[in-house]
Amino acid sequence: MRKFLVTCTFIPFCSIVWATPDLNAAAEDVCDCLEAPYAQVQQAMELFNAAQASGDMSALEAAQGEMMGVINASRQCFKGLTVKYPEISLSEELQHQVMDIADEQCPNPAAAMSENQ
Repeated sequence: MRKFLVTCTFIPFCSIVWATPDLNAAAEDVCDCLEAPYAQVQQAMELFNAAQASGDMSALEAAQGEMMGVINASRQCFKGLTVKYPEISLSEELQHQVMDIADEQCPNPAAAMSENQ
């Protein structure tokens, strides 16, 4: 009976350790989701700077329209991540940890640009 109690007590704790999500893999998946939007952000920033210098804002408006499509695609990608990593989607702390890792692996070009200004 004692062995049964030890086994019943020990196994759930082992499953918690074994079920720990791979935060680095999740961060890589986040970077994959952000690759296209970050490229669009970089392009939009270049267009904005050119439009600002020339006074032509129509190019910027066109780029913003294209960005909305990319943003929607990245939202769908993130929805897939909540299915792939349900334990992370349920924990705000784990989400912050994943985003910290992702920020190191694939920094946001807009954040880098605003730091330089």
